[in-house]
Amino acid sequence: MSKIQIKVCGMRESNNINELLNLQPDYIGFILYPGSKRYVGDNYRPEVNVPSSVKKVGVFVDALISEVVARKSIMDLDFVQLHGSEPPEYCKEVHEMGIKIIKAFGVTTNFEFDELNKYAPYCDYFLFDTQTPIHGGSGQKFNWEILNNYSLKTPFFLSGGIKPCDAEVLCNLKIDKLFAIDINSGFETAPAQKDIHQLKHFINTIRTK
Repeated sequence: MSKIQIKVCGMRESNNINELLNLQPDYIGFILYPGSKRYVGDNYRPEVNVPSSVKKVGVFVDALISEVVARKSIMDLDFVQLHGSEPPEYCKEVHEMGIKIIKAFGVTTNFEFDELNKYAPYCDYFLFDTQTPIHGGSGQKFNWEILNNYSLKTPFFLSGGIKPCDAEVLCNLKIDKLFAIDINSGFETAPAQKDIHQLKHFINTIRTK
């Protein structure tokens, strides 16, 4: 797991974002889905200067493509994360606009990774989360051993219920194509408010292994 990337998702508050940026995460995620407790709101723009070394990700759930394009422009997003049931044709259209895509999938016990071949030509990364009705942020894990069945070439983010105590286990995972760890609700003191002390310890542990 050398050079594993870190994405901290569900950010919203300026002071908290500034504190996070001091830890130099690789990706920072903003929830652009109104059904989420971490929704940033309409017409949101970060009030802090996010350096180019930290990639900004906007998380959408079955949004109109026109909304994705507009938000991408307004927020100067580096990636869009599609966290709903968007079909391959949707991803193809977004991809052909030159927008980089992280496509999320809820993983179940019998998840068929071969189905992702339809998405692979249009997605820069996949993201594997726990399958729940609320589209992420559930705080629930899935069985990570399932990822040993993944044989596609597209690198992926691992998400779903990751907590501070999981750092050592994650460091010892030997799963091909695991590119990044996506953390969110397991590090919160309140929705969209992250515990910076816990994040610092977690990130240091991951990066020093």
